[in-house]
Amino acid sequence: MDQLFRLADKNRDGFLSASEFPVIRRAERSFAQAELGYFDDNGDGKISRSELVDKPSRFIGQYDTNADCKVTAAELRGGTSPAPGGGGRPGRGGGPGGSGGAGGFGPKF
Repeated sequence: MDQLFRLADKNRDGFLSASEFPVIRRAERSFAQAELGYFDDNGDGKISRSELVDKPSRFIGQYDTNADCKVTAAELRGGTSPAPGGGGRPGRGGGPGGSGGAGGFGPKF
């Protein structure tokens, strides 16, 4: 998530504006339906690094089978099967269509 933030923050001001946010949607398929408002916890119209990085990630929840908060190429190839003992991080939602809801990142969460 930190890499996505750095990629999208074109003016390097530490925030993602409405004009910068589409980079997130294009860069990662699981965020294709994401809305800025889902991440904008304080409602200021922009997303801080912590608002993006600290938000529970459905992508991480789906693919991080060893619960290290990183998704490797091997984990992506392995699909969505949880690791023995449950896998994933506690409190994290599943991926799109998985446990934790279906579909994109809208106000319904």
